[in-house]
Amino acid sequence: MNRTFKSFQRICSLALLTAAITVPAIAAVHVDFGNVSVGYRDGYQDNNHKWHHWRQADAKAYRSHNQQNYRDMNYRDDRNRDR
Repeated sequence: MNRTFKSFQRICSLALLTAAITVPAIAAVHVDFGNVSVGYRDGYQDNNHKWHHWRQADAKAYRSHNQQNYRDMNYRDDRNRDR
């Protein structure tokens, strides 16, 4: 009985650990590229002029599809950002 209970505890803890690892990957928020005004290496400015950081995968996807609105520099290095 005691051995069965310990095995059950191990199985449950392994199942919870697996769920805890996979949930953040599923809950990841992706960027709505229709709301991006200008993209930079370190983030983007949306159409309401709010600044957002983005994941590297989102930055690469945006850069490959929207090169006309992507600046290959960090936001703080762009001297024309307020124009």
